[in-house]
Amino acid sequence: MGNLKHSFAAVIAVALVGVLAVIQASELPAVGANKLTQEVGLQETEENSAPEVLKGDGEGEFLDISSLYLANQAYIGKTVYVLTDGGSINLRAAGDIESEILDVLPLGTQLTVTDIDGDWFKVQTGSVTGYVKSCYATPDYDAVKAVMLATTMYQKATAVSGVNVRSEASEESVILSAVAEGEPIIVLDEYDGWCKVYFGENYDIGYIKSEFVAIGDMVSRSEINAKRNKRIAAIVKDGKIKISSGVVDVKLMPNDDSETIVTLANGANCKIVSGGSNWTKIIVSATNEIGYVKTANVVQVVTETKTKTTKNGKPGATTKSATAVGSGSKLVDQAAKYLGVKYVYGGSSPSGFDCSGLVQYCCRQLGVSVNRTASAQYSNGVYVSRDNLKPGDLVFFSRGGRISHVVIYAGNGMVIHAPHTGKTVSYQSLSSICSYSHYVGARRVM
Repeated sequence: MGNLKHSFAAVIAVALVGVLAVIQASELPAVGANKLTQEVGLQETEENSAPEVLKGDGEGEFLDISSLYLANQAYIGKTVYVLTDGGSINLRAAGDIESEILDVLPLGTQLTVTDIDGDWFKVQTGSVTGYVKSCYATPDYDAVKAVMLATTMYQKATAVSGVNVRSEASEESVILSAVAEGEPIIVLDEYDGWCKVYFGENYDIGYIKSEFVAIGDMVSRSEINAKRNKRIAAIVKDGKIKISSGVVDVKLMPNDDSETIVTLANGANCKIVSGGSNWTKIIVSATNEIGYVKTANVVQVVTETKTKTTKNGKPGATTKSATAVGSGSKLVDQAAKYLGVKYVYGGSSPSGFDCSGLVQYCCRQLGVSVNRTASAQYSNGVYVSRDNLKPGDLVFFSRGGRISHVVIYAGNGMVIHAPHTGKTVSYQSLSSICSYSHYVGARRVM
């Protein structure tokens, strides 16, 4: 009889534990509720919705410790990731808000759960073991990635084919440039079938249709923005606004319909990043904003090579003068008219071009005379260093020891050229040509 009583009591106990587990499972904490539902077959309810994410250690209200403990058991031995609203959490020496801080873990840190202590996970990260609040860890990497892309990370990518970069997320917007197949880009955002990107060596902003973009790994926003700032700082030139009356609109993008971010009066200082025949990219000195102004309304302040001498014969201050921006871009615009024209060896007309034929024809249309062959054209104009290339400069390459190819620099690390038999006049990145041909030098003919 005694054994029967014990058996009956055991059955009742098991039943009660099962009921308690079901009741408590309906009160799952924020940590990976969806994942846990899949693993133990629970039905999702409104009670499973995640509480608002807090920063730091989360000194807020939490669910009953016993419920958390039972729910969190499913995570022992599993990989989870730190999930916050973009901040970091503390890794502590024990499951106690007052315990020693061993490390600070940023959003997305991968952890392995080794044990549970109430509403704390004991975790392993690298060679360090410590404790984090369970409400800041989840096995749902997609959810973590979404937050990272919204707060701290961009995505590396490449163009899957040669494609136009536009000023807005619309096929009706202005074409800013083009990127070649395999050209690296940085995706800043993605929506409605378009990617907002940094492109070219100057990290210009534009839009490319998502179907032409191959997404790669994530990369730190701060790292990319630091590289962009460094690049821009290395190439900017002093400039001034030139207008007879009124003010000049500085546009967010090189488009008359784009948002006006600021207006500038005649004589206002700016930094010129790059110039084109229609629009010039500037940094507004007063606000440090990047935008575009009509090229006709900006001049570059250049230092003359001559210096004045003082009465005692010592050199004095150099003088400065202003010069118009973007004259070389007229050559780029002229060459762009023939995009798609087939390559023809010896060709020098719109029925077909070779590389030097395209250059000579376009220069002639603008009243500039250059020689016929690529090697002969290298004696035209004046020498330009690679660091100072501007749109319209001619860039020369050799294969086998002699100059064999010439291209027109189009800005943003891109060129226009007539490549070779079987190809057409097209954009290509300067860096990709340098990967298979030797860079000889550049000449400015306009």
